[in-house]
Amino acid sequence: MVDNAPVNSESMAPKPAARGVSDILTTRRDEILDLWISERLDSDEFRDELISKRELRRQSQQIVDMLARSIKESGGGDFESPAFDEMRSFLNEISHQRAIKGYTPQENATYILSLRNVIIPLMAGEFSGDLETLLREMNFFTRLLDKMGLVMVENFIRSREEIIRQQRADMLELSTPVIKVWDKILSLPIIGTLDSRRAQMMMESLLQKIVETGSTVAILDITGVRTMDTLVANHLIKTVTAARLVGARCILTGVSPAIAQTMVQLGIDLTQITTRAQMADGIKLALEMSGRVVVSAKSLAAMSENIRTASGNESIKVATSRLAAHGTSVVDDNIQRSK
Repeated sequence: MVDNAPVNSESMAPKPAARGVSDILTTRRDEILDLWISERLDSDEFRDELISKRELRRQSQQIVDMLARSIKESGGGDFESPAFDEMRSFLNEISHQRAIKGYTPQENATYILSLRNVIIPLMAGEFSGDLETLLREMNFFTRLLDKMGLVMVENFIRSREEIIRQQRADMLELSTPVIKVWDKILSLPIIGTLDSRRAQMMMESLLQKIVETGSTVAILDITGVRTMDTLVANHLIKTVTAARLVGARCILTGVSPAIAQTMVQLGIDLTQITTRAQMADGIKLALEMSGRVVVSAKSLAAMSENIRTASGNESIKVATSRLAAHGTSVVDDNIQRSK
């Protein structure tokens, strides 16, 4: 028996090869780039002081090319597949750069997610006759962009945390400067709050500088310390003790009346530490401890004049010894001229 049922010509026609989002990214690459760049430039998030239009296009072009290549090599696989390693590495790189330049997390994420506004309309037109393919590709591409945006945000946050840690380390280093006041004399001005971490860095910096310069006196100035408590006092005592072990004596300066009263009320014992009220007094004492003394120019001129007018070598020696006892000396050419 012959079946005379009509044959559907559409079912007999060969079906075209299935196309996916990777084919759209490849065949309509320039159109996608133009639309994406235009959408970015028109948005309120584009800041030309952070990135040029040329650099934006270069990055966008690399993303489109890598995305098309990765999707094709993975066979439509997940974003965690090895085929997307290059893409993940590039996203980490540009998100790190954006963190350094000062982008916000929202600006960093919406850059990638905005590609959806360009690709989805093109997919709708490309797969208008195949609803199943359209839904499948839209679902795949949407999930892919979401994971790419997540990578951008996660690495952006890590980069910002690294920057903050580095800035904090720099600030700690700047907040504990060890200054060479004179030969064998160091000064460490302490400003702000002294916590355990900063105290440890302060001690390490001071001890290292003492060893490097061979200094014998270190001045710890606490003029900039707002409050004094038992914790801060213990840090100071530990620093002084450590400095003594490497051959340096410490002088504590900048002790205000308020801090002195607080230390007495708290019962803090600083009798083992030499203290002075002003930084200038501490420097003067440090010079005396190192065998020097501060002499005014007028007094020095008068002493030098006495040497010139002295008669006989014995008087010159006596005057020179007197100057040396005050921490000064007379240069040889002056003595020679006096003779």
